[in-house]
Amino acid sequence: MAVYPFSWIYYIIFIFLTAFVFLNMMVGVVLDVMTQETNKQEHDAQEQNHAELMDQMQKMQQQIIALNEKLDDKLNDKSDKG
Repeated sequence: MAVYPFSWIYYIIFIFLTAFVFLNMMVGVVLDVMTQETNKQEHDAQEQNHAELMDQMQKMQQQIIALNEKLDDKLNDKSDKG
């Protein structure tokens, strides 16, 4: 210190910059993990919605088939009578 009386400034600046970079890296890692988890939750929700929609579509198709069969039966009954 006797030769370079202001050398402590270099070390203080180095410590602050290193701490800042390290803190930024930690914040980046936390944000990246949070983003991945959010995307995973959204993907899971979309898959669940897709499965529910497919079930509803299947039920509707079965109802349409049943209605078509009833309609065909009624048309056949009318044609047999007429």
